[in-house]
Amino acid sequence: MTPQEMENGRRAIARECRDKLKQLKKLSDKQSTAILKDYLPKFQLTLTKEHKKFPPIMWLTWYVNSIDKEINNDG
Repeated sequence: MTPQEMENGRRAIARECRDKLKQLKKLSDKQSTAILKDYLPKFQLTLTKEHKKFPPIMWLTWYVNSIDKEINNDG
């Protein structure tokens, strides 16, 4: 898989996760952590050696927040 395909995979998983988080009206820390952990095993498969310097959940959260910013800035 090329680096671009891996990046696209990470972004697709993060977008799914973001959509699931946005479905809930009031989001608690427990709920958001549970949702993030649901997507984590699939997300970890797309991480490179460079990503392994930080915890995978941090990366997933970063991608989810980045995509959220992109979507909100487009509107």
